[in-house]
Amino acid sequence: MSIEEFYKDFMETVYALSDANEDFRESQFFEKMMEYLVDEGVANDFKYTPFRKTGMKADGYELIEDREILNLFVTDFSNSDKLETFTKTDLETLAKRALRFVEKNINSKLYENLEETSAEYDISYFLYNNADRFSTVNIIILTNRMLSKFVKTLPEEQLEGYKIEYDIWDIERLFKIYTSKNKKENFEVNFSEEFGTGIPALPAHNNTVPYESYLCVIPGEILADLYEKYGSRLLEANVRSFLQFRGKINKGIRRTILKEPEMFFAYNNGLTATAQAAHVRNNQIVSLKNLQIVNGGQTTASLYNARKKDKVSLENVFVQMKLTIINDDKINEVIPKISRFANTQNKVNEADFFSNDIFHIRIEEKSRRIWAPRKKNFLKGSKWFYERARGQYLEEQSGLSEAKKREFREIYPKAQMFTKTDLAKYLMCFAEYPHIVSLGAQKNFLKFGEIIVDQWNRNDKIFNDLYFKHAVAKAIIFKTADKIIFKEEWYSGYKANILAYTLASISYLAHKQKKEINFSKIWDAQEIDNVFVSEIKKVSKKVNDYLLSPSSNFKNVSEWAKKEICWKDLKTKIDNEKYIELDRQFSETWLIDNTETRYEEKEAKKLQSIDNEIEISKKLFKIKPDLWNDMVRFGTENNLLGPEEVKLLRLIPFGKVPSARQQERIVKILEKLVDEGMEIPW
Repeated sequence: MSIEEFYKDFMETVYALSDANEDFRESQFFEKMMEYLVDEGVANDFKYTPFRKTGMKADGYELIEDREILNLFVTDFSNSDKLETFTKTDLETLAKRALRFVEKNINSKLYENLEETSAEYDISYFLYNNADRFSTVNIIILTNRMLSKFVKTLPEEQLEGYKIEYDIWDIERLFKIYTSKNKKENFEVNFSEEFGTGIPALPAHNNTVPYESYLCVIPGEILADLYEKYGSRLLEANVRSFLQFRGKINKGIRRTILKEPEMFFAYNNGLTATAQAAHVRNNQIVSLKNLQIVNGGQTTASLYNARKKDKVSLENVFVQMKLTIINDDKINEVIPKISRFANTQNKVNEADFFSNDIFHIRIEEKSRRIWAPRKKNFLKGSKWFYERARGQYLEEQSGLSEAKKREFREIYPKAQMFTKTDLAKYLMCFAEYPHIVSLGAQKNFLKFGEIIVDQWNRNDKIFNDLYFKHAVAKAIIFKTADKIIFKEEWYSGYKANILAYTLASISYLAHKQKKEINFSKIWDAQEIDNVFVSEIKKVSKKVNDYLLSPSSNFKNVSEWAKKEICWKDLKTKIDNEKYIELDRQFSETWLIDNTETRYEEKEAKKLQSIDNEIEISKKLFKIKPDLWNDMVRFGTENNLLGPEEVKLLRLIPFGKVPSARQQERIVKILEKLVDEGMEIPW
């Protein structure tokens, strides 16, 4: 794939999300770019707050409090169908506008001249009143153009009292991430150049294993420096998400650093880390490519915080590190496993490792199999594409002829592609967790994972064809409401919060009547009608008014929306004051009794039960006869199998078809053998 093709696909995504509204396109562009930055660990809890004044520009911000960094995001968006160049002049102009914005808002009460309920007020008020909470300003420029090859250096404008740094995310940078095997941006830590010393390392592998591993000792000062420079980019995604929900510094680690730094090596469990390549010389790690800490993120962050906040020296602190070198081909398969097993000693639950779960595999399978009904006045049906892993939508088109690509996109329109975090947003809104959705994509996805893991463990049959169809119906409502809210006259910002609370409120009001939204009807139509649109407009206006009048304890609207008390208070207003009510026509047109939905769900579970049996049968019959004999031998030699279990393992190689109950028992036997160390590829 060429960069031009990648650009075309990227822009089609923005257009599909934003319809024809030019202002909305820039908003959707910002959100799409931020998906990459969040995945890379560059950003996490950001806010979209576009600010446009003469000589000034900003689009969003994020405070990384433990590192005293303000990330300021500034967009440069072109509506061109062809890839354009982002020149040195463009860069300098935008950098000056961003820096002027920071300077003006830090040094004067610019917010006093702004509408208090606007997103512009939000960022202006924050900068003036929190200027002492950051010492570094990262101006991060997001552009859908390609940075000119003539740009050799970044701007050098400075601001008294603050360290100013610049970073550019252009379309070429995204393209390089997409074309890399691990879908991450490469970065290299050169210990010799950056710290003047290598990291002592003892080889812990031989020529018989397909990877290199080392036992290392890393000085606390160097580890803190690494975290200061790279931040969350050092942390594997599961560990990063885990730390977002916990305190910034572990009390036990802090106490050891302050009282007994020389005992840190003995008391601390150390780190588990991976890298894609290592340069080793004289038993020292000289450099590492794509270093990732998969266990010990809290240790790393705590060392940095202790040095930063407590002003303690880490000179006598040393940390043990188990380092595994994983090549490109295996990285996506092996790193999640290392992360999972390395973190079992900590309070990281299964939901933290939900990204690669079987739930997503099942949704993916349904998205490739189930045809959506034809929309009114459309000649052909289509499918909704679930992108389980980043880049799947493009990868499935790679190598296809132009004719085949057109055919693929007719079946899977760009507007009908959705990701894991998208799905989590859709479902969490209607599950009535608007405050969780307001926390941002990653934290919402984690909470979604906790819910799904619990439901799957209790009964995986609820994740059936009907579940998928209803999820798509929720996506249709979400996407439509997203466009509606942005275009309303009263809209002044906080779209993500208004959207989440609007859909949650409609769901809550339906449940109060012991009814459900008729998602099957939406699936059949593949759209909502004017009655539904009118209801969204009415409810979103009331939600907007509510959110813009936060509790006296909260000055910031987006922070207020993240609190559970915000949702509880709105429900209380709905219950006691009838603050929001559903129109009669909407209720009659789009709500159905719970008894109807329960019947639908019961029938869908039955069908999923059959699908599960078929899927298990396929897997079992793919196992070669010789492997069944090896299982019997392994199980009997290690006293793991009784006579009845041996009989069950002999059914398939003897040409017999096990019953559904027997298949379940065979699966449990296989799981037991795997737990005891036997490799069974099934």
